[in-house]
Amino acid sequence: MVKTVNNTIFRLSLMTMLLIIMISYARGDNADLDWSQLSKAQQAVLKNFQPGWEDIPYERRQRLVIGATRWDEMTPEQRTRAKERLQQWKASSDEDKEKMRQRMHEFRQLPVELKQALRKKYRWFSELSETEQQQLRNRWQNVPAEKKQQIRERMRSTPTPSAPTPMRQHPGSQNQLNQLRRGTQ
Repeated sequence: MVKTVNNTIFRLSLMTMLLIIMISYARGDNADLDWSQLSKAQQAVLKNFQPGWEDIPYERRQRLVIGATRWDEMTPEQRTRAKERLQQWKASSDEDKEKMRQRMHEFRQLPVELKQALRKKYRWFSELSETEQQQLRNRWQNVPAEKKQQIRERMRSTPTPSAPTPMRQHPGSQNQLNQLRRGTQ
């Protein structure tokens, strides 16, 4: 009888200790995001969140810490662009914000190769002068809506290659771009 009671107490103690360890381990994930555990750089970026830091849901704190780390690694030019984008976001209507969210969702669903190709095209476009960018925008604005829809559908339905390849250009588009740069068109 004594042996049975001792075994029962031992088992209950063991289960209690395991439960305490599991709870401690689960809380240990959150401990990594205690304000005091953040680096000085992260605290500086997130200083406005300090008063209610412990009340912020864990997942949001994770995103904030990742964002603060990315911010700290940005160049001054990248920070300026990020601030401008934030101001644009704040100034956008709810309808425009929903469109942007939808586009980001669609982008995240794309295959890696297509995302890389789009990012490459975006970098290429960003490196153009303001005049060249505006001329390309104007060209796109002059494309009939039906043709734009066909282009979008073709881009969405084009199977992605198994290895990243450069995006094909329309014959003569490089010549047109060179002419734009020289101001001969």
